[in-house]
Amino acid sequence: MKTKTIAYAALLAAIAIVITVSGLSTLVRMPPPFSYLVFDFAEIPVLIAYMTYGLRMGVFVETIHFLFLMLRGEFIPIGPLMKYVAVISTIFGLHLSVKLKLNEYTRVVFASIFRALIMCFFNVIVMLTFFRDFLNKIGSSLIIGLSITLAVTFIYNVIHVLFFDYPLAKIILMRIRKYRS
Repeated sequence: MKTKTIAYAALLAAIAIVITVSGLSTLVRMPPPFSYLVFDFAEIPVLIAYMTYGLRMGVFVETIHFLFLMLRGEFIPIGPLMKYVAVISTIFGLHLSVKLKLNEYTRVVFASIFRALIMCFFNVIVMLTFFRDFLNKIGSSLIIGLSITLAVTFIYNVIHVLFFDYPLAKIILMRIRKYRS
């Protein structure tokens, strides 16, 4: 990577970390009992990195953020790993949709569904391993609790990409480009 590219990556990773440290990353939560699902502003710099420099840059910036979360995040290592999988699946969903030559709106829908499916898979593992009591409280049985949790997780992830991450990253990037010209 060129020096300018590395500096840009460091800047975006630092912004993601500052957002996390400042508490902005946990400002908007789903209501209880799903308040562990957070609309995280720290994902926006990662998407900006992807939109500006591509897949490698997006993954690089998120990896730096992930390493920081492993030092200072919530529910280590599960919380940071779940966040990493969510953000990386969003980037890969966007990247794959570009390769499929989809239009912008369809790309974002594709990426949001891709992320939601990946996160449902990982949530099955985490919920059944660590949170059986939670699942039993959500529904009248383990299966019903898991089904409700997965439905909420799916909807949350679609909304997170479609109406939160992508539009905010796009608006910020448009402002940056307008300012530069």
